[in-house]
Amino acid sequence: MIVRELRDGRLFCINQTTHAAMAEAFCRHWGNADFARPAPYDAVMLGIGQHDNGWWEWEQQPRLRADGYPMDFIHHDDPVEKAALWRRGVARAGAQHPYAGLLVARHAALLYAAFPGHNLDDAARAAIQNFIKEEQTLAETLRSAWRDYAPAQEWLTPARIDANTRLLQFGDAASLQVLMPWSSHREIAHCPVDFCGAETTIVMSYDDAVIHFDPWPFGVDAFRVSIVGRVVAQTHFAAERDYHAALAAAPFWEMTWQVMRQSLPVRQILNG
Repeated sequence: MIVRELRDGRLFCINQTTHAAMAEAFCRHWGNADFARPAPYDAVMLGIGQHDNGWWEWEQQPRLRADGYPMDFIHHDDPVEKAALWRRGVARAGAQHPYAGLLVARHAALLYAAFPGHNLDDAARAAIQNFIKEEQTLAETLRSAWRDYAPAQEWLTPARIDANTRLLQFGDAASLQVLMPWSSHREIAHCPVDFCGAETTIVMSYDDAVIHFDPWPFGVDAFRVSIVGRVVAQTHFAAERDYHAALAAAPFWEMTWQVMRQSLPVRQILNG
């Protein structure tokens, strides 16, 4: 769950699964004269769009923080449950396409490497280590399963897996940047250029209506991204059942941004 406090004090509650669909929207047009198009394209887009599907069960009964404020993914406090959530997401994405499941697993493993956690108990450390071990063997398992399908051997090279996962992480970062919201300016590192190991840093800037990226990695001059969630008037709850009832009764709301080149006139995107 992403919980964004609006200017009027209300809470905009966004499902992780919805955020993941927005992450995919950021990557759909990737590829131009300077940036290669991802392959296998459909499986990569599926992995990006499904990368947080393990949250689905949790978001049917979302929790509160100790002070009664709705819990978001940053304040999730059960690392054993989080590892199980990732494992469920890998299996669910992999059931739709095994390569999509591989990308979700690699994404989670990279997050664990970047944010290892502190003061974890033995159960939490074991859950995380077991997940990472499973991720490390998944690519080899798929290479064996697809040994008679030549194109898959290229998709399953370490460089291609890493590049496609980094594209997933670009979409993830771009979506979270505007939804949380974090700083209006961000440098997103490790963005894939040729999907063979070359990477670059893309600078993202945005306001309430427009998002820019430099260098521009897309094959179109402009496109739209949007997110839908529910707006809850109350910020603290005495019990989770009260929060669940308020969330179920809350109205939907949508936020939309135009993603465009820095030099593109606004009238061109409006007319497009």
